[in-house]
Formats: sequence, structure tokens, C-alpha cells
Amino acid sequence: MLVHETHHTKLAALHERVPLYRPGGGELHRVAWRPDPRPVAGVLQGAYAHLALTDLWRRAATAADVPAPWRRRAAEQFGRHRGQVAQALSVLLESDELTIAGREFAGDMREHHASLGAARQGFE
Repeated sequence: MLVHETHHTKLAALHERVPLYRPGGGELHRVAWRPDPRPVAGVLQGAYAHLALTDLWRRAATAADVPAPWRRRAAEQFGRHRGQVAQALSVLLESDELTIAGREFAGDMREHHASLGAARQGFE
């Protein structure tokens, strides 16, 4: 929860400094972690926070000093979050509501997402 909420705060601060999306966009998008459709701002916030969780779960899944049952659970969580973030990144990168800086930021998020590897790559 701490990782997730910290990333929400970091992204809100960044958006205050460098707008990542245009205000007032009315289009709503489905994301895997919420039952209700979200505006692009919500998709971006969720994708950024879930990308941080994806990274955290990957680290836990591949850490030698983490007990095997925890690594297995972390690998499952990594796979789930990785798929959710991939879907949200597609929404973001297809949206015309992001600013130029927002598109660049989403592209950097996609690169980081890709760098985390596939769901079972390097586990166990």
C-alpha cells in the first residue's frame, strides 16, 4: 500500500509541475483493477502505481533471500499486475488526451514495463 500511494503522490506532484494530460477530457476507459470506467487521469495514476507494484513483485519473486512460498506468491502477483499495466499502457498510448510530456512519460513507463520481463522469466 505504501508503494502504491507514494507513487500516486509522486505522479500528482509531477503533473502539477509538468502537465501530463489535458483537463476536461470526457472519455472513460476500462482498467483491470477497477470495476468502473476511469478518465485518462485515473488510468495514468493507476498505471503508474501498478507499474511500481509490478516492479516490487518482480524483485520479491527473484530475490534469493525470500522464502520460496513468498517468491511463488510474488511471481503470481507480478504476472497479474504486469498484464493489468500492459492493458492500461495501451489505453494511454492510444489516447489523444495526453500532452506531449504525458506521451513521453507513458512511453518511458512502457519501456520500464518491458524491462521487467515476462511473467515466468527468471523466476525459481
